[in-house]
Amino acid sequence: MGTRETIVDAAMAVVRDQGVARLTLDEAARAAGISKGGVLYHFKSKADLIRGMVQRLIDQCDQLTQDYYLREPEGAYRWARTLVRACFDPTGPANDPVGGALLAAVTVNPVLMEPIHAMYAKWMERLASDSPDMARAKLVCTAMDGLYFQRLMGLRLCEGEACGHLMNHALDLLTPKEGEPS
Repeated sequence: MGTRETIVDAAMAVVRDQGVARLTLDEAARAAGISKGGVLYHFKSKADLIRGMVQRLIDQCDQLTQDYYLREPEGAYRWARTLVRACFDPTGPANDPVGGALLAAVTVNPVLMEPIHAMYAKWMERLASDSPDMARAKLVCTAMDGLYFQRLMGLRLCEGEACGHLMNHALDLLTPKEGEPS
């Protein structure tokens, strides 16, 4: 692991343990065990460091969806089904408290939202590539976004078996009905 990744890991640990308000370049340096100059070499500002942390979460989400996509059977709504399964994954980034803290940080600095916008644009292209009814796919994915953001805020719409039922219902909505393309 390189120094940049070590700094991001340390900054994420600071946010998990102390909250985003306590994140400073000095604190990230201390947690990473390097000098502040070492942090500044990789991140020019706190906003730049937060951008790196946001990118890490985006990369984790993207890797999780890629893993599920490879296991998901071909056919209509493959990407939407992938997003549903990834959303319910208990190891996903939505269950990391750092995500909620970063969400709060990026909302006060819209420039930090740019990587998230880019990720959503890519996901919408993926959805369009195999969704015969884009409105249906977007509706289910909007529900998954709601579930994701609830988890980021520490709210739990469901637990255990209830989550399995909710996931299966979302997947049922993505099963083409008789006469629809499959």
